[in-house]
Amino acid sequence: MSEKDELRKTVEIALNGTPQIKREEKVKWLGEFRERVIMGLTVEDAKLLEGLLSTEQALEDPCAEMLIVNNKVPMEIMGKYMQLAKRKNKEYKTVNTDSAKAMGIVVASRSPVNRKNVQQAIVKLPEKFRNLKYKGLCEDCFKEIESISKKYAKSFKKISIVDKLLGIKCSACHTEKDDGPLM
Repeated sequence: MSEKDELRKTVEIALNGTPQIKREEKVKWLGEFRERVIMGLTVEDAKLLEGLLSTEQALEDPCAEMLIVNNKVPMEIMGKYMQLAKRKNKEYKTVNTDSAKAMGIVVASRSPVNRKNVQQAIVKLPEKFRNLKYKGLCEDCFKEIESISKKYAKSFKKISIVDKLLGIKCSACHTEKDDGPLM
């Protein structure tokens, strides 16, 4: 009987490959075990500016060692994550997977960290806070973004009195109109 069991195991390995521990978990977390994951974003959330901000916050964690990106994330967005990993001096790698359950972005450690709620829920910023060239905000706008998310507020700066004296204006509520060269 044991010879048949060994033969059956050999045939299964030949057909399916070497058995893996927690295979579905590793597919979802882009090759990492769940207990090593610090933060994960879906492919759709990874495409948003808020996803990039959330990933930047996660990479500041002292346990964060690597940023793993799913190849399903568009190339221009993948480049932003690559630059972020380089700026934060973290390992960067991409993973090609066909699974619809796989995450888009994973920030992980090489050792177990056992964090709860690693799949981030992204809170979208109002349109006026997106794509700002300068991150300085007036007190009202800063309070508004702080009420939305303290995590996102950390990536902005409150304009000081000195900034106002130097002519720096809030980048969210002040828009300059350019009526052309003659106006």
